[in-house]
Amino acid sequence: MPEVPAITLAAWRLQLTSVFLGLGAAGQWRGMSRDDRGRTLGSAAWLAGSGACLAVHFGAWVWGLQHTSLTHSLLMVSATPLLLAALALVLGSPISRGEVGGALLGLAGAVVLSVSATGGREAQAGLAGDLASLLASAVMVGYLSVGRRLRQWMPIFIYAFPVTGSAALALTLGGLALEPVSLLGSGSHGSLGWLTSAHYAPWVLYLALGPGIVGHTGFNTLLRYLSPLTVALAFQMEPLVGSVIGWAAGVMAPPGALTYGGGALVVAATIWVTVASAERERAEEAAKAAAAKQELVPAASWESEEDGGSLGGAGLGKGAQVQGDEEAQQLLGGPGRL
Repeated sequence: MPEVPAITLAAWRLQLTSVFLGLGAAGQWRGMSRDDRGRTLGSAAWLAGSGACLAVHFGAWVWGLQHTSLTHSLLMVSATPLLLAALALVLGSPISRGEVGGALLGLAGAVVLSVSATGGREAQAGLAGDLASLLASAVMVGYLSVGRRLRQWMPIFIYAFPVTGSAALALTLGGLALEPVSLLGSGSHGSLGWLTSAHYAPWVLYLALGPGIVGHTGFNTLLRYLSPLTVALAFQMEPLVGSVIGWAAGVMAPPGALTYGGGALVVAATIWVTVASAERERAEEAAKAAAAKQELVPAASWESEEDGGSLGGAGLGKGAQVQGDEEAQQLLGGPGRL
């Protein structure tokens, strides 16, 4: 749909996706406790921030795709894992050398895939489109990071609906302000023009159900179980899968050696980052447990001295020692761990 203005086209996709997400969110909201509902409402600022990142991502990506070549767009958008790793290093967030190395390997694979996925528009590459695609990649850092924070406890549709809905609203208003469209216009001239077009409606329906629900909502679901860096690397499979779809649809040549090579690098990078992230988290948990145990040892010794140096003392000293043991067991997770 290249004739549809970029921001409006991005809004169309999110408009219908929001409708489907809203149906799921309504069911999950009814099943939430009062405390969880209050916690969700208290996270409105985070949800709005995530929605803003999503709006900028889609608006910039679609605009950039229309103003540069497919190869350049894929290359710039694939920078998210590297940006995530760089942000973690700057902020001093926990990140291992394995995760950084995996991100770099994934970026290398994305470069190979981008070179192999030329769509015949290479001569139309432009700096403005490249920068817009890079902006789309950069804001994904915020989108994935906020999603990782909220998805630890927030149900998927409760999270995705306000984020996607606010992004759809922002893009719709942005299209009205910046593009030659109107609220009641039809077809490519309307902010809701897909509703009145038998040509556009099926494509928007596909974008909402396929990439919208299965794709982005699926990735948001995984944010509860995987790190943002791992999810971002998985996004780099898009050039590989897109090449296969393009070949099957007859709009691209069959995937070649570069596509297979780049895809292998991305798969290897995803596995590398997943393993490295899991090892880092296990090491952090072990360090926390060891630190907690060291803090309890002096406390137990101090109480023993008050009992006269004997754990078998009677009266108040013995009662204090037993209570101290019980509190230590609860803190460390039970008698077995103590």
